[in-house]
Amino acid sequence: MFCKKIIYKDFRNIERAELEFCPGTNIFIGSNAEGKTSAVEGIYLFARGKSFRSQHDTDMIRFDCDYASVDMEFDDIRNHKMRIAYSRDGRRLCKHNGVDIKKLSEFIGHFRAVIFCPNHLSLVKDGPSVRRSFIDTAISQIQPSYVGLLQKYNSILSQRNALIKNAYFQRDVFDATVEYWSEQLAAEAEKISSKRARYTKMLSDSANELIGDMTGGREQLSITYRHQKTKEEYFAELFSNHEREIKYGSTLYGVHKDDLDIMLCGHDARSFASQGQQRSIALALKLSEGEISKKECGSYPVFLLDDVLSELDAGRREYVLSGLSDRQTFITSCNEEDFKGIGDAVTYTVKQGEFEIRNS
Repeated sequence: MFCKKIIYKDFRNIERAELEFCPGTNIFIGSNAEGKTSAVEGIYLFARGKSFRSQHDTDMIRFDCDYASVDMEFDDIRNHKMRIAYSRDGRRLCKHNGVDIKKLSEFIGHFRAVIFCPNHLSLVKDGPSVRRSFIDTAISQIQPSYVGLLQKYNSILSQRNALIKNAYFQRDVFDATVEYWSEQLAAEAEKISSKRARYTKMLSDSANELIGDMTGGREQLSITYRHQKTKEEYFAELFSNHEREIKYGSTLYGVHKDDLDIMLCGHDARSFASQGQQRSIALALKLSEGEISKKECGSYPVFLLDDVLSELDAGRREYVLSGLSDRQTFITSCNEEDFKGIGDAVTYTVKQGEFEIRNS
């Protein structure tokens, strides 16, 4: 997979920029708040359909402008053109090869990318929601239909939560309908947990291999999904805990509560791994995301490293850079020293949303 060209218009602090890239390493270098991360964000939009920085589409529209757009041309066996645009009134337009796309599940999957930024260094020590988001995002890119499963599950969950919150005032309605909503939620939970468990097994195998490579075989990593269940098992949990859920006002059981168990040398990595070891695990998880994407889809995704190299020590930084020679990579940094050891690359200097190519 190879991002050939991208055009930004009134996107973040970028008034207009048309950039062409090489299939190897592409570097954005400049001070903070100049537009480096915005450039990477624009690329990642085509992988996930939304930003990794903001929850609100309007945040991506340049100040005092009504619209923002990003157009991309990329190759993956054949040539693709995609467009995403936002308006200040909340509308969003998505196109693939000139055809309007209405559903997120139809937008995701054409272009694949792995984003690695400083926040991801906390994948191990942060709460379960961070790891659920990581694995759900990764699965969605290689199985776009998974987006629909998540959307359906969350819609049912919202209905069931509303039922629980009103149970004190409408107990007869709760008693009459809770079984139906529990059955619906359990059915979707089984589908999601099955896909998460399968992906986690691949993730564990790949990340363990990478950790072994990083540490000369001294450390072993295992990752398991907590806890895969059948539809019947999910339903039994949901149906036998009504009073407890009414007390807390929400659904307490299901895949929206699940987590990954990450064990390093047989010990819980969140509790016992050092900060350096946790960073190595996070690095292995993100690199493994790319390896699984290649295995499942036939080509590497694009790798986006946003200001992450400066957060890694020399050994981990060298490890990352040494493994990126056979895939397209975008790297942002304030520090040119981060790029020692990189061979041929296209480098853009970024200042106040403007890009100047330094070499090609």
